[in-house]
Amino acid sequence: MTKKEFLLELQRVLNGRIGSREAANYVSYYQEYIEIEVRKGRNEEEVTKELGSPRLIGKNVADVFEQKARKELRSKAFLEYKDKFCQYGAILGRKCAVLCRQAAGRAKGWFGRL
Repeated sequence: MTKKEFLLELQRVLNGRIGSREAANYVSYYQEYIEIEVRKGRNEEEVTKELGSPRLIGKNVADVFEQKARKELRSKAFLEYKDKFCQYGAILGRKCAVLCRQAAGRAKGWFGRL
């Protein structure tokens, strides 16, 4: 497979999964890698064969990209609701303290009657 064929296939797979802007960075990386290896004296077919299937590379890159995007969304959602979680925690803490004082008072009264 030539460099051009490899890069076109990789671009096609990535564009369908992560968008052209993000895909361009990955395609550029592989293009530069192939060009460096060719300058070292290797031929394009040898380098692309060693890299493997551009479809598989694209799938793996897209999977990692999508996992990072999901993680960022979860982090953002957590930060948005963090204050609410803290407020609920404070409310529960106060309610627990009140209930504990009431229970201690009842227990003290019960033990006093014994």
